[in-house]
Order: sequence, then C-alpha cells, then structure tokens
Amino acid sequence: MSNTLISVIMATFNHASYVKEAITSVLNQHGELEFLIADDGSTDGTREIIESMIDPRIRFFPHYKNRGACTVTNELIALSKGQFIALINSDDFWCDNNKLAYQLQILLKNPQLGATFSQAYFIDKHGNHISKNRLTFGSVFEQQNRSRGKWLRLFFDQGNCICHPTILIRRACYNNIGVYNNNLRQLPDFDMWVRLVKKYQIYISEQQLISFRVLPRHSASSQTVANSIRSMNEHYLIATSFFQNVRAQELKDGFCDLLKYPNIPSDIHLNIEKTLLFFMPNKAFSKVYEIVGILKLNRLLSSDRHREVLEKDYKINASWYHRKMQEVAVLRPKFSAVVSNNIANLKSVYLRLFRS
Repeated sequence: MSNTLISVIMATFNHASYVKEAITSVLNQHGELEFLIADDGSTDGTREIIESMIDPRIRFFPHYKNRGACTVTNELIALSKGQFIALINSDDFWCDNNKLAYQLQILLKNPQLGATFSQAYFIDKHGNHISKNRLTFGSVFEQQNRSRGKWLRLFFDQGNCICHPTILIRRACYNNIGVYNNNLRQLPDFDMWVRLVKKYQIYISEQQLISFRVLPRHSASSQTVANSIRSMNEHYLIATSFFQNVRAQELKDGFCDLLKYPNIPSDIHLNIEKTLLFFMPNKAFSKVYEIVGILKLNRLLSSDRHREVLEKDYKINASWYHRKMQEVAVLRPKFSAVVSNNIANLKSVYLRLFRS
C-alpha cells in the first residue's frame, strides 16, 4: 500500500483568472499531500500560471488538446498514489486550511463511510460573496445525512444535491465502482453519487469548506437552454441503470411508500417494483422516467416469468401496456399550424381524386 495518504486532483481548462487561487488553497492545507494537476488544452495562459508555481508536492501534466474534464480526471486518479483522493475545480478554492485534515479524521474514525462532503460558500467571478437566497440552487447542498436507500430516493426525486469539489473519497471506492463517465458533461458527478451510495455510506458535513464560484453562462452548471436540454438527456441515461444492483433492503428503505409489495417476495417482484417506480408522479423528471419505464416494462413483458407475475399480482398485461403507451407522450411530434394545414389540404386533394 502506498505511504501517500492524500492525493489532490485538479483538471483545469481556461481558468487563468482563478487557477492560482485554487492551487494556493490546496498548498495551504495542513498535512502531507501530493497534488496532481492536468491542463486540458487551455489557450488563455492557464498552463503558464501553473508552471510558474513551484512546489515539490505538485505533479503537473500539460496537455495541448482538449479531451474533457472526466477523461483528464480519470487519468490523474490512475496516476495518483493516495489512499484518499480529493478533487477541486480550478475556478473554486478551499476556504478552510484544515479542510483535508478535518475530512480525513471523519473517514478514519468511520470506516463504514466511503466518502465525505461539505456545504459551500458561494462567490461570484470577482470573489464576492453571493447570498444563497439569490440563487435558485442556493440551498441544494444543505443536505441531512441519511441511509443509502434514502439517498437513492432523494436522488431519484430531486437529482444532484452534493457539492463535488468538497469530496474526500477512499481510493477503494473508485476501484470498486469505477471512475467518471466522460460521455456525460452535465452530470458525471451525479452518476458517480448514484453508483457510490449503492455500495457505500456517505457523510455530509455542515461546515462550508469551499468557495464555490458561480459563473453564469461560462460553465457546465450554468442554467442555459443547451445545458438544460443536455441535462435531461443525461438524466435519462442515468435513469436507465439507476436501480441496477439495488437490493431489496435498500429499495424498501428508500421507496417503501411507493411499493405495492413492500416485503418484495421474490427477485421477479423486485424487478417489477423497480420498473413501476418510473411511472410514479415526479415533479422534476416525470417525462424522462416514463420513457424509461416504457422501455423496461417492454422487456419484462417479453419474459414469461415476469409476464405471469405482472398479470397475477399487478394486473398488468399487454392491454394495460397498450393504454400506457398512448398516455406517455414524450415522443409525440410537434406539428406547426402550417404543417397541419398542409396535411389537411393534402387529405382534401386525395378525397377529391378518390371521388372522381
């Protein structure tokens, strides 16, 4: 096992205005660490700023082609030596020099925990404080600790609610559940949390350990139309495997009130209960979940064993599925008035030709 206790990882891209402050906040931490930084093809002088900061703890990997933050982060995780890994964004900074030491003690004293996080102090591009009341997501990171099943329920109902750059995680977690999916731009961290809580407990501290920079229209978390559309598509991709490997115990713990058979008498019932959750009303993701439910129920109805239990215990058969298919209008085409009129005109022409 490596003697290095903590590895800090930073992937950076075009953050020349902020990267020095981010790096300094890591180097000011109490305790030993290694600091791996990779530049993902910056063109604004970020790379030169990093190269000017000389410290034996820094291992810098400059790249001249932009490949995506997840790809670079995954490479750094593989190159790191620490038993515990922390990540920081290059436009944020840790506002407590005891951040790592504090979180390390939490994990050392609680071996059942896979990772620990904290809440955030919001700042603007100039470093000025932003009141959480001014932000639509201002209280999203203020989460109470809960069981793994109840974390899954919160994720299912509300989506992402954990501040990624506050993480300190055991290397063993990445070894067991895998690293980040670079196909996801909006939600690679959320995808990680869903996978993480299926196997590990997590802990959220009430302390604000990071100054989290809010840069409207300049980051993947900005609430633009393009990001919103991409976010929903990524929620769909994550939802398709959301309940994969979730055991009956965790499902009962988090979703008992929504299950028809909370005692879950068999694995077949477990598969069915997971699928039917996608048809439950959901304020945030109903349309996304319904199409996932349509897909998964189609597969269950194609299985003789599942089809028998669906009809016997849930009163669901092909006729039920046909009705549900006409109710879920996610893929309904949106015809403009012009197109509708053209179709009406064509029908009129065809009728006249037919009659003549």
